[in-house]
Amino acid sequence: MMKKIAVILILSILSIAGFSQVQPDEYQQGGFCSFNGQFYPVEKGMSITLGGTCGFIIKDFRIGAYFDGMSKAAKITGKDTNPYSLRQSHGGIYFGYPFFNDHNFHLLTDIKVGYGSSALINAVTRKGFDKAGFVAIVPSAAVEYSITDILKISLGINYQFHIKVKTPELYKQSVLNAPGIYLALTLGLF
Repeated sequence: MMKKIAVILILSILSIAGFSQVQPDEYQQGGFCSFNGQFYPVEKGMSITLGGTCGFIIKDFRIGAYFDGMSKAAKITGKDTNPYSLRQSHGGIYFGYPFFNDHNFHLLTDIKVGYGSSALINAVTRKGFDKAGFVAIVPSAAVEYSITDILKISLGINYQFHIKVKTPELYKQSVLNAPGIYLALTLGLF
């Protein structure tokens, strides 16, 4: 019985893929999902942020949702001169547009606008305190390369702006405002 269901499922997937091909002269819409890693300075160290974006493509214009979060806590010095670990994450909406998209190498500009929070981490108890909220605005520009019709890789620069919503007491939230370099791998129907 399971073999019959597996054969029917495989044949259904193959027939859907075969009949859903778009002709070159037809209007095309699609979707994408991107995974990225970002590196930017926080005080005297380097922060590594991992995240992703998923959304829709309408006439090359990309719109979707994103989430970015620190993969490792950044070491900072608080106002009381004690060392702390800082974590932050944010998510929201994503807008992007590729220029000269008909070439394999092309320019991609995008902006992320979202809400996030940061917190100091106590090294002994591993509990977060001095939590702060912020609005994140992250504009960026990148060079994107089309590896295949459905896979693209991009390398770019961005700048993180954090607008205070809830101000922390032990550190300046401006330590999170910094330029960064990112690498992204994007799968989609472009």
